[in-house]
Amino acid sequence: MNDNPVIEKDVVVVGSGGSGMTAAIVAATQGLDVLLVEKTGLFGGTTALSGGGIWVPCNTQAAEAGLKDDPEQAFAYVQEVVGPTLRTDLLRAFLDAAPRMVDYLHARTSVRFAVQRGFADWHPQAKGFSADGRLLCPVEYDGRELGEYFDQLRPPLTEFNAPGGMMFGIGDMPHIAKVTTSFTSFKHIAKLAVRFGVDRLSYSRGTRLTMGNAMAARLLRSAIDAGVELWKDTPMRSLIHEHGAIKGVVVERDGKPVEIRTRRGVVLATGGFSANPDMRKQYIPFAEHHVSLVPEGNTGDGLQQARDAGGRFDGENLSNAGWVVVSLLRKPDGGIRKFPHLYMDRGKPGCIAVNRDGRRFGNEAATNLVEPMHRTGSVPAHLVCDHPFIKKYGLGLVRPGGFGLKGLIAAGYILTEPTLDALAARIGVNPGNLADTVARSNQQAARGVDDDFGRGRDKADMPLGDPNHTPNPCLGPIQQGPFYAVQIFPGDSTTTVGLRIDGKARVLDGNDQPIPGLHAVGLDMNSLWRGRAPGNGANNTLSLTFGYLAGLALAQDDVPQPAIEPAAQIGAEQLN
Repeated sequence: MNDNPVIEKDVVVVGSGGSGMTAAIVAATQGLDVLLVEKTGLFGGTTALSGGGIWVPCNTQAAEAGLKDDPEQAFAYVQEVVGPTLRTDLLRAFLDAAPRMVDYLHARTSVRFAVQRGFADWHPQAKGFSADGRLLCPVEYDGRELGEYFDQLRPPLTEFNAPGGMMFGIGDMPHIAKVTTSFTSFKHIAKLAVRFGVDRLSYSRGTRLTMGNAMAARLLRSAIDAGVELWKDTPMRSLIHEHGAIKGVVVERDGKPVEIRTRRGVVLATGGFSANPDMRKQYIPFAEHHVSLVPEGNTGDGLQQARDAGGRFDGENLSNAGWVVVSLLRKPDGGIRKFPHLYMDRGKPGCIAVNRDGRRFGNEAATNLVEPMHRTGSVPAHLVCDHPFIKKYGLGLVRPGGFGLKGLIAAGYILTEPTLDALAARIGVNPGNLADTVARSNQQAARGVDDDFGRGRDKADMPLGDPNHTPNPCLGPIQQGPFYAVQIFPGDSTTTVGLRIDGKARVLDGNDQPIPGLHAVGLDMNSLWRGRAPGNGANNTLSLTFGYLAGLALAQDDVPQPAIEPAAQIGAEQLN
């Protein structure tokens, strides 16, 4: 006899990142009774830690700004970027739904996006490339609007913040760079600092939220307003699988099992497997050096439960994660701070990445520097710069202006020496090779052309460079000591390996038939991009778009969908 408490809901969503919250919000605003369960004590998942952008071709915001786009051009672009293993059925579903998802959230929720100008797609050589208009970023949010839930929102990576915890957004970066030379920028930053100081009198952190934290906060507020029931500290223990269908989940709440029966279905949004050591060894190169930025609860629970219920992975991907270059500060108490090198330093003029031979191995301004790290065995590596660079742009945890430099040198995070030869010895590379590498880099910087790796040649490099630097925004000299280095590792902000689904985000079985009552979104579904993302925000946009599709499908079964692309086209032997 089953003595577990039993409750009944229309829908249970497992996981509170962007995909899970979007699915829950849409289902609830369509009139369903929805429960969202979160394994950890904080809502927001990986989304709350992210940059927050979403890649949406043909979005309304770009059109209103006078930027033209075409869905067939976007289709051709993704098709060329991803290649022959692309699921064209899912791409059609995505391109149709993504703009509608944004419009739906704007009309029915507190979620707001604005077009982020000047960010090109990542692959300029591909047909259908767009230089502007496909990146949307969340509008900043006042965390006080969350009320008691503010302290239950997963905070951002501290590395995105100023010392003390004040959040900055992409729009603040030009002001940070000019804070000591522009009175307008000084006033902007001073105003934020005053707001932050006032916040800290009453709150655990600043309430001006930006980037992914703003998006997660807006989604959380919207879930509350839509009537979604929210349970934190509630891990899923098993799916309820009866007669070939999923009928609910068993979760653990307050240390006891609770059975939740569903009338419509379960949505898995548990965040992939980045925090699962065994799966990382299986799917991630250089796993012993790999550093993940994802929350501690992303241990592959949803993936394993779905596979036990008859689901399967969707074949081999081009890469198994969304790669990020990461440096580590090892604290005296044994803790570790992780810094993702996204756009603050490595693409700016006057910084290069070198391997253990003292040689460059890739384009430091490219979005994906991890791929050449893997391909050339440059793991770990070092970023190297000179004194003028670190004072102007910072390096890793060192902020622009050189803020925090002395303390980070003392902590062993930043390595410094008066000469390049001495720095080479300090970081364990060949001094002659490093000197030759820097000399060649300086010659190329003077000409504005990187003959080795094409740094600064493509429009996609420009957001990581300095638009005020000439002749190449991404190339600059390294010549004035002292010199500095920080060790870098390959890391990830997301995994891409996941379950095979259809255009309604339904998990498919070995015969490509939907498993009744089971959906997978976010990092639990296999990435449409198969590990080669088309642009900034491409992983977040899959989360929100397929969360939207799952929510609609649960509420109504009349969403038009293209036929499922046959498994044989992507290699049936790879699907199990």
